[in-house]
Amino acid sequence: MLRSQIDSGVSRYTNLRCGISIVEFLICVVVVALLVAVGVPAIQNARQSARTSQCRQRLAQIGMGLDGYHAAHGKFPAAAVWKPGPLSSLALHATKRIDIVTYDNWALSLLPYLDQTAIANQWNQDLPIADPANRSVRTASPTVFSCPVDSFNRPDNPYRFTISESSAPPIEFARGNFGFNGGTNGNRADDGSTSAPPGDRSTLILDEERGEFRYLGNGIGGINWPLSRDELKNGLSTMIVIDELRAGIDPLDPRGVWSFGQIGGSITWAHGINGDDFAPNNQWPRADDVQGCGELHRHLGTKAIMDARMPCVDYVDANQQATARSQHAGGIHALFADGRVRFISDAIDPGLWHVLHSRETPAEVLSKGPDVLLSITNDRNDAAASRALEWPDDAPESIRNSLQMEFVLIPAGEFEMGVPDVGFGPALADTTPHPVRITRPYFLGKTEVTQRQFEAIMASNPSYHTPATTEEESTAEFPVEQVTWNEADDFCRRLSETATERAAGRIYRLPTEAEWEYACRAGVREPHKLPERRIATTGEAAGVQPAFPVGPVGAFPANPFGLHDMRGNVWEWCRDRFDRDYYARSPVADPQGPATGFLKVIRGSDWIFVGEKCMINYPIMPPWKHSAFVGFRVICERTVPAK
Repeated sequence: MLRSQIDSGVSRYTNLRCGISIVEFLICVVVVALLVAVGVPAIQNARQSARTSQCRQRLAQIGMGLDGYHAAHGKFPAAAVWKPGPLSSLALHATKRIDIVTYDNWALSLLPYLDQTAIANQWNQDLPIADPANRSVRTASPTVFSCPVDSFNRPDNPYRFTISESSAPPIEFARGNFGFNGGTNGNRADDGSTSAPPGDRSTLILDEERGEFRYLGNGIGGINWPLSRDELKNGLSTMIVIDELRAGIDPLDPRGVWSFGQIGGSITWAHGINGDDFAPNNQWPRADDVQGCGELHRHLGTKAIMDARMPCVDYVDANQQATARSQHAGGIHALFADGRVRFISDAIDPGLWHVLHSRETPAEVLSKGPDVLLSITNDRNDAAASRALEWPDDAPESIRNSLQMEFVLIPAGEFEMGVPDVGFGPALADTTPHPVRITRPYFLGKTEVTQRQFEAIMASNPSYHTPATTEEESTAEFPVEQVTWNEADDFCRRLSETATERAAGRIYRLPTEAEWEYACRAGVREPHKLPERRIATTGEAAGVQPAFPVGPVGAFPANPFGLHDMRGNVWEWCRDRFDRDYYARSPVADPQGPATGFLKVIRGSDWIFVGEKCMINYPIMPPWKHSAFVGFRVICERTVPAK
């Protein structure tokens, strides 16, 4: 009986405990789920924030190392040191045997200034970094050169350089996440021609007699070419010295290698407005140009490369172009010459990105300071139209001014701007052909401004093509070139201020890009066919070599509007600031270009910026630079005559 009562009580107690236990358990499950839902992202965010903080701290540490090196040597280290070794050619930028030519780089040079003496002491500077004697150095992973946010910077993902047609084992390199700013200049180093003038270009010196190879962009140093802080014209607070780089996504990927002094490995290069790799984390499928990318495409597949957000062109097998990259959301970190580390959005104005990396940028251009400039992604307002008076209906078909400059009356009208040339379609989204209406007639120079006319106003002749460099006795009637946009604009201002022109009520300016293209097309609506040979009737030789040399203005027949050399002779500055996607939002009537910007539009030869070519704006330059193949022509406007 007693046992029965006890069993009955235990049963009731157990049932009661089990009921409460289930409720408590469910409550605990809910509470735990809520804590996980709230806590896990918080923990992940905290970890990510800590990794980002470490990344910034390491960049700042590199900045102190650069300061220490500069104090000791009076210069920053070179981006890299290349030597020909056993190679017979000095064209080291074109060789596939980068393992033979690559010796020092900026990161190796900084080791003693970053508390990395143990690694520095193992480094044999007299041998290439790929030499077996330097294996312990190149496979080391100094934390100062790594960003913990990068999931591909791992010991099991080294870069493995393989010598083609060799049974030798691959040469391994540890990864790294920071790149020396070699510059946003284009990777072209040639002088150019009337067919293809280079804008912000590289400088290449190959001196066979002295055995000298030097390669320099507009950054803080080049290959075998160190620079000092005094050579940074744009000031320390607005000059980027180190960009973030992502580690390659596969051992075949050469990007992000701290000890390897190669473009893409530890150097950013040619990632400005002149090429197709502009701005950070550029996702154009053919953005980075690095050695071995074709093999990477075959191994991983193009989709995997794009999904990883690490595009590179599969048909260029040379390290010649690489932009900053990271796995941070929406941008990268960069170290400035003043030691500050700043986050730069992927949405940065590409023109601002370009000039922040150029030591040649005048300080006054960036006088607002980096923090203000970087807070503005793009100014979407249009520039104001000219306030000059409209020419009357009875205006003559042409006029001459006091310098005997002849101007042709261009009628008002409409045209399709940006029509692709034959075989160059389809256009990209930001270069779709669009209607433009020129609402007022205007007088445009019949020819480009000549050396004689420029010298009469400016008392100087900056041109490269003179009797000293040509077989001509006089080049007075050649177009003036090697003139900056600022100088062309100043010419217009000074000409407008002369007593004769003021009395005649005439002022001068550069044409807008829309006015230029309208005048060049001269009423022809059909797509233009680029020549397969040089065309003596226009002087055109776009993409054809050899191009026509620079010659006297008006030497080729005029177009239907009566204008000479629109497709031939030198290229020409336009009034507009450059913004790659401006015409995706521009007004139909009299587009004036964006209200703000850092680079200027150059036109000539033809409308070339269509399809893939649209991403390579090689003639575009900052307004303070010049080219031997860029001049200008001007518009004459009407004002109230002086009394």
